[in-house]
Amino acid sequence: MNDSFEILEGDLLISDGKIAGLGKDLECPPATRLLDVSGHVITPGFIQGHVHLGQALFRGLAEDRVLLDWLKDRIWPLEAAHNAASAEMSAWIGGMDCLMGGATTVHDFGLVHGTDAILKATTELGIRAVVGKCMMDTGEGVPPGLMEDVSASVAEARELHKTWHNTARGRIQVALTPRFILSCSEEEWRAAVDLSKELELPLHTHLLESEEEEIAVQSVLGMSQMDFLDKVGVLDTDLRIAHGVWFDENAQAVLRERSMSVAHCPSTNLKLASGVADVVFLNQQANIQVGLGCDGAPCNNDMDMLEEMRLAALLQTQKHGPGVFKAQDALALATSQGAEALGLGDSLGSLEVGKAGDVVAIDLNRPGMFARGSLYDRIVYGATRDTISYVLVDGELLVDHQEFVDLDMQEVLHKGRVEINKLLERAEF
Repeated sequence: MNDSFEILEGDLLISDGKIAGLGKDLECPPATRLLDVSGHVITPGFIQGHVHLGQALFRGLAEDRVLLDWLKDRIWPLEAAHNAASAEMSAWIGGMDCLMGGATTVHDFGLVHGTDAILKATTELGIRAVVGKCMMDTGEGVPPGLMEDVSASVAEARELHKTWHNTARGRIQVALTPRFILSCSEEEWRAAVDLSKELELPLHTHLLESEEEEIAVQSVLGMSQMDFLDKVGVLDTDLRIAHGVWFDENAQAVLRERSMSVAHCPSTNLKLASGVADVVFLNQQANIQVGLGCDGAPCNNDMDMLEEMRLAALLQTQKHGPGVFKAQDALALATSQGAEALGLGDSLGSLEVGKAGDVVAIDLNRPGMFARGSLYDRIVYGATRDTISYVLVDGELLVDHQEFVDLDMQEVLHKGRVEINKLLERAEF
């Protein structure tokens, strides 16, 4: 699958981490490792546009709540109980889950305390990651352990940028992630904007996720979320929005005039009863680049990008009717559009010479994949993580038939169980 969504038949050659050839009868250097993917379709690695690796240990611990209760009752107290060891193991388990679901790139939100541990884990795991420094300094129900002085947040962000940004041959990058309007003061937002421009870092935040959230912001600030972000300069940054479910006419007008991207998270939006984003409007009318994200383990609870594509396609079909948003469009959210949404379209998102060797091999020789129709329909509506045979990042084989090549998965899971038990002893609900 290239940038024009043409389906090509033949071989794919990866050299020095990049795609070096596409076609039949390619000449390979003598030491080239060969993978027989007969009967498979090779897609670009999927791009998780919004994920919380630091919440992977919390799966099953925050059920049956709407967004703000979910945060205040469970997620914030759990995050406040993290230490470096638990944050690192959470990132390992979350990253492994993402890779097994075909995601080779993640845009991770990070933590208030523990982002360094997430960067360490993603670096060692081999996944491509843009990891944010989460910023919070105010808000109803925010535990003291998640309140961080603005100057301290800025100082840590600078240190993370200095230590990690563009490391591992560019595979690891840093972003700024003020959580959302209700947990960040105006001072914090302005500091994030200034730092984003100074260090040329993207700014990623949750916005218009639920109607309840918008009502709360109006009550506290006396203005809409989009108006507030415009006031503090956020709309003039490299802005990446998570969710974007509740765009009213005012917000829609802003979208048409300003540059930003949106990460669509359908499973989470349904599970927290937040609503359904209008991806067709965002794409076709507002001309917004839209990516796809599984969000977090305690609100999804599955990191399977194929399942997320399927759900995105079904929801837009329900909203707009058959044929308006097709399987190919859903796959684009996880590949070419997802790459553009992260500003990485020049290096990721399609299978073209010179782009990164991030690829997924999906086995078509399964009963659930048996079909004569469009290959895109077969992928989006029929494939699951169990049909993924190989996952490569930078040309390195990381997952082979749902097993990790150089990693003892059971050992990691055991360490994760130890850390979540300790964390629950520290947590204050």
